[in-house]
Amino acid sequence: MLANRRKEFLKAVTELYEEKKEPVHYSDVAEKMKISKWTAYDVLKELEKGEYVKAEYYLEEGKSQGRSTVRFVPTEKAYQLFERVENNEWKILRDNLIDRVKNGKSASLEELLHEMFHASKPLEFCAYAIAAFLLKLRMMTGISLESIESNILACVNPTSSLILFVGTVLGASLYNRIKSDVDKVLSENVKKFYTYLNELDQKDIHLLNNFLKDLLAVAV
Repeated sequence: MLANRRKEFLKAVTELYEEKKEPVHYSDVAEKMKISKWTAYDVLKELEKGEYVKAEYYLEEGKSQGRSTVRFVPTEKAYQLFERVENNEWKILRDNLIDRVKNGKSASLEELLHEMFHASKPLEFCAYAIAAFLLKLRMMTGISLESIESNILACVNPTSSLILFVGTVLGASLYNRIKSDVDKVLSENVKKFYTYLNELDQKDIHLLNNFLKDLLAVAV
């Protein structure tokens, strides 16, 4: 199993490779990690031994012989590692938010909004936003969660389900007149939610849609 520091190096290589669409030189990794290029080279060679990166050698442009330069490409093993990490992080976040919505009160809503503000990833922000909107919806009087659940589940397109849900809660808040700071924060972050939603791939959209269905199941 890779140590956290090695994972940081591997993540740097992967991000640079995805950004440049070409094998990565160790000096670029060094610059990104803010370390010496020799340290970066040594760590990358260790990652190569573990089959997380593959070294490729190139002659300088215009030369047919001489000393070659080495560049690195992340392997399938590297991508599988990050996929496992991301899946585990998502499960922890999902389970935590479901539990908090199930047992939450107004104080929990304020905590969710605070954590949402500090969320660094689009998927994470959207998950916090959905949980916060649902908690707000459950606090409103005269709102039928069963009716909302049936309408949401009727949507074939998962993106439409998420948009419809947030729009429904926002509309209900406006109808009841926004009074608290919490309501204002929710309404002000709707645009950010939709922006992040457009940045997510279909896999993450399906994760969020299933997450919403699970939240509705425990909230009804």
